[in-house]
Amino acid sequence: MSTERLPANSAAPLLPDQFDEDLRARLAALDAASDTHAADQRPDNTTRAYAADWRVWESFCAQLQIPPTAATRGTLRAFVDYLWNRKQAAYSTVDRRLAGVTVTLRQQYGVIVDPEATKAARELLKDYRKKAEAAEEPERGRGKAPAMRLDDLRRIVSLCGTDIFGLRDRAMLLLGFAIAARRAELAGLRLRNIRDDDNGLLVHVAVSKTDPRTVPVPYGKNPDTCPVRAWKTWAAAANIVDPDRHAFRRIHHTGKVQPHGLSPQRAGDLITAAGLRAGYEELFTGHSVRSGLATEARRARKDRKAIAAITGHKPGSKVLDGYMQIIDQWSEQDNALVGLM
Repeated sequence: MSTERLPANSAAPLLPDQFDEDLRARLAALDAASDTHAADQRPDNTTRAYAADWRVWESFCAQLQIPPTAATRGTLRAFVDYLWNRKQAAYSTVDRRLAGVTVTLRQQYGVIVDPEATKAARELLKDYRKKAEAAEEPERGRGKAPAMRLDDLRRIVSLCGTDIFGLRDRAMLLLGFAIAARRAELAGLRLRNIRDDDNGLLVHVAVSKTDPRTVPVPYGKNPDTCPVRAWKTWAAAANIVDPDRHAFRRIHHTGKVQPHGLSPQRAGDLITAAGLRAGYEELFTGHSVRSGLATEARRARKDRKAIAAITGHKPGSKVLDGYMQIIDQWSEQDNALVGLM
């Protein structure tokens, strides 16, 4: 360790309890500005989810007759117990509600929740899940979205129709599959995010739960399932020319394309409806095209890093493994025992 002395005119840095009122005010203004900026970057569906989490928390606190700013170890544990045992909420829902409450408390009320309190609440949640697993209780929640495989995708888009509604749904399904889109990512696409390239399209997914990503989408070998051709056909028919407006739009029942984009919920509903029209009993969701791309790419033995570049996951992500669903339990690809013994 160096024993060199500081220059005589060097002052020791101030400690937080030594800050004067002017400095505290400037720091508070910086905190507020940074919170506003961070909130502006957050996807709309996340903002809506946090608002819903806060409403549940307020209702819970009202029942206990405590203020919603009283987020202590005891109240957060009681909140977990309330959600898990009384509301029968899924593990992921309880975990996210905890996050939504702590974020809202910090950003809107200036309350910093003790990390040890949230840790204690999440440990209780994990204990509840372990107990449920030991008792072999059915998993809560909707479960994984079924993967929309290529055969499914081909059948569904073939039945989308040739009117303006069909052109939009076909383009949305094929491009959504190609970029492994979440429903919010599809709804968030603007024209400026989709650029022509000699080899196809460069699609910049800016609205994402993870980091933004740019997916190079090549022309498909089959014109009927080519995402590039489907996009260009829809864009021309709908006169999508304003770079700042949404790529996929609402359509009036008369067939007039509206200037407003789809909500994430509506984008997912259109995917579900397209599957039902094609005669599928299982409900495809907004996540089905995302899972379908990951599943089919794995079965085609595509490089894991290349798949992760499309989905936006880290190459070693366990979440990515969850998207790669086993389709045929007797195939060599999906059964590790085939040809082994």
